[in-house]
Amino acid sequence: MTDLFENVHSESFDTRADAASGWVGVPMPEWLPGDAANVRTTATIDETNAVIAFTGSEPSGCTVGERSSLPFDGRYGGFEEGSELPDEVLQCGPYEVHETDGGWLAWFTATEPGETPAS
Repeated sequence: MTDLFENVHSESFDTRADAASGWVGVPMPEWLPGDAANVRTTATIDETNAVIAFTGSEPSGCTVGERSSLPFDGRYGGFEEGSELPDEVLQCGPYEVHETDGGWLAWFTATEPGETPAS
């Protein structure tokens, strides 16, 4: 119900395989590791912002780079204090990914109107 009022959709999956068959909106990110578990995602209805939380191995096919944005939604954790903001993140396609105490947190933030992770 809350998602409807916030114009977002949220899904959760036990495994990467479950996520692959049930991902909503844009295609599931290929960098999500094979052993990903407890996969939770929330995205705006127009897919211009998204957050993904999961446990498992480090995402594959990513490079280290400078952080350029923050998650739009803090329901899976985030950065409560400025000192927690990472300077560097993994850049996995259009997503920024950071290891947290509980696993991994990834986010996509559009930089122009209508942009999505699939753009």
